[in-house]
Amino acid sequence: MSCLRIAALFGLVMLTIVTAVPAAHAQNTVGTSTQITGAATIQRTGATIGAAANMPVMLHDQIATGPGASLTIGLVDNSSLQLGASSTLTIDDSVLVNGVGAPSKVGLLGGDLHSIIVGAMRGSSTTFQVNTPNAIGAVRGTIWGEHFDRNSHKEDPNCFEWTEVDVEDGTVQVCNTATPPQCQNVTAGNRTRVKCGAFLEANPGLLGPYGWTALGVGVAGGIGAGVAAGVGAFGGGPAGTPTPHPPISPHS
Repeated sequence: MSCLRIAALFGLVMLTIVTAVPAAHAQNTVGTSTQITGAATIQRTGATIGAAANMPVMLHDQIATGPGASLTIGLVDNSSLQLGASSTLTIDDSVLVNGVGAPSKVGLLGGDLHSIIVGAMRGSSTTFQVNTPNAIGAVRGTIWGEHFDRNSHKEDPNCFEWTEVDVEDGTVQVCNTATPPQCQNVTAGNRTRVKCGAFLEANPGLLGPYGWTALGVGVAGGIGAGVAAGVGAFGGGPAGTPTPHPPISPHS
């Protein structure tokens, strides 16, 4: 009798392990790569793998694109993140949105990121941040672009940390790394720039020639990618084939 009990207990433990592995995998999945142009890689648990369409994106992944490349991550509720050429993004934290994993904090270590946050991810109970080494962008809006580089700029040749935030729709709160931090609410049609630990301008200004719509990454193209992601990334069937939009161009 004791042998039967031990065997039954062993079987129960094995069943728990088998069912827990897919659940843990689902919880750590925050999106799906829905659209790739050129070469991109994902660093995951110490290994570097080539990114491919319909590949799950996991918590703590580091995603990098090559020159002339771009990669779109489809998220829950038609939200999406598009990484531009020669850019690096880390998935730093996650949250459940309608029972589906989604990133709540990402890090832009270099290059360009175009974010479309809609649906439940935009709700008051859900936060989403794009952090660079010298700025934090907290979402109060829907569509915006962010750029980070370590180049020397004419405005301050001695600074080598530059963040630029261009808002297409809604409002994004941007904070610098001063002590205490200073924050600006950047509304649709405006941009702000952070040089090292301070804002370059006292107030956000209108988008210039490097606005994200001017770069060819408009509202319609971004939402199209997000819709395809919502179909294929979370059990709704195969991903669609959105019309590719050109890679995000680097800022000067």
